[in-house]
Amino acid sequence: MAKVLFAVSDHLYVRNYLQTGALSKIQQEHELKIVARDHLAETPELTENNLLLGFYSIEREMEKKHQLLFDLFMWRNRRKSRTFLYRWMRNSGWDMVAASSGLTRKIRAILRWLIGGTRHPVNLLVPLLASSAVFWFSSRALLHSLSPNQELQSLVESHKFDLLIFPSSAADSTSVELTRIGQKQNIPTLCLIDNWDNLSSKTVFWEKPDHLVVWGKQTQQQALEIHGFDPSQVHPIGTPRFDAYFAAREDHEVSTPKTRYILFVGAAMPFDEIAALHSLERALDEQRGPLADVPVVYRPHPWQQKRLVPSTFHPDSFTRTVLDPQIAQAQASGVELTARTSRFQPNLDYYPDLLRGSCLIVGPLTTMLLEGALSLKPVVGLAYPDGVHANTTRRYFSHFDGIERIPGFKICAERTELGRLLSEARVGHDIDEKASDLQSDFFVHRGKAPYSDRLSAVANSIVFAG
Repeated sequence: MAKVLFAVSDHLYVRNYLQTGALSKIQQEHELKIVARDHLAETPELTENNLLLGFYSIEREMEKKHQLLFDLFMWRNRRKSRTFLYRWMRNSGWDMVAASSGLTRKIRAILRWLIGGTRHPVNLLVPLLASSAVFWFSSRALLHSLSPNQELQSLVESHKFDLLIFPSSAADSTSVELTRIGQKQNIPTLCLIDNWDNLSSKTVFWEKPDHLVVWGKQTQQQALEIHGFDPSQVHPIGTPRFDAYFAAREDHEVSTPKTRYILFVGAAMPFDEIAALHSLERALDEQRGPLADVPVVYRPHPWQQKRLVPSTFHPDSFTRTVLDPQIAQAQASGVELTARTSRFQPNLDYYPDLLRGSCLIVGPLTTMLLEGALSLKPVVGLAYPDGVHANTTRRYFSHFDGIERIPGFKICAERTELGRLLSEARVGHDIDEKASDLQSDFFVHRGKAPYSDRLSAVANSIVFAG
């Protein structure tokens, strides 16, 4: 039996790992302890649990320094992933420049962007600080200014741990701190990459954990080619969030809802979804056959980034579209769908039934399109210029490369193609499970055993190596 520490730095990780039972097998086989950031102090999954070792805090200024260092490494390595450049554009406000404006309006928008950048100059300075002439000095100055997190270090030192595990977006200070602590105390570290695009959209590791758990073969390649990990360090075992979709295929006791609908899923990235919904309704009005009278359920992303156009859904403006009940209930209770909210953490148990009841998934490029494909639903991903935001096309979403190989998955690169793709969608026809899994396995691994068993197997291979 080994001593294992699991570090939780965000509400999202409470939902994705603790609520899904991702640690249950490790808890059975080993002595497990949990540490968490102090803003999670009221979280029931932590406070009602005798596994909790303690809380740690992160100084705001120290977090800013970490983020700046991440951005410098992102810019230095921007040729390794085209999404890195997109991230800088978003951070610096460039994606909020209208894409369809004339030359004069674009010049004015660029001037406003530059003037606005003087109030928040850090992101505009990133290309300079990461340039060949300056990077050696800027990066070392930042590294020298990073003080170790004494609270986290003390918690780790309180036990003689054999393994440190932590979920991460690949760009957070907790993962860096724990990697450094592990190196100092000779404790192996295992980083769980939480989301599909994290390795291709955030930065390049400047402190590498000993091992990575990733979703599938695609993210395994990214770990090797973008981040320079050795194949023996990278373990593609899927994600605990998606086991429910595979289980739902085999759950014959749950009946499929009689009322079928098209599910429109919103994205976190800026996209004119209200206009897209109107386009969808117009295209559906021209349809004959299985989609002629099908209603639409709109589920906005719970953490929307700022848009240049109104994003509030008004049901009176639509003839066949209604708001997803879970989102409607959250908004009725006062929740605002913004990127900064932590009040709303949708229960993962809600998604399988939401997808099961649909006959087609439509939406801008977002992970729920992949979730729809894993649920064996036809999918139409909207990747056309929305006429408002600069970066709504597929160009910067490198993690979607090859997605059309999944049976039933279509990409709409031009708004005018929507009607045709809807008529070609495999609505009412079963998508072959084996053929779908053969292609989707590249993006997310489907294991025969539960995720908790797969994670425990990786942990055991590290702890008992040699």
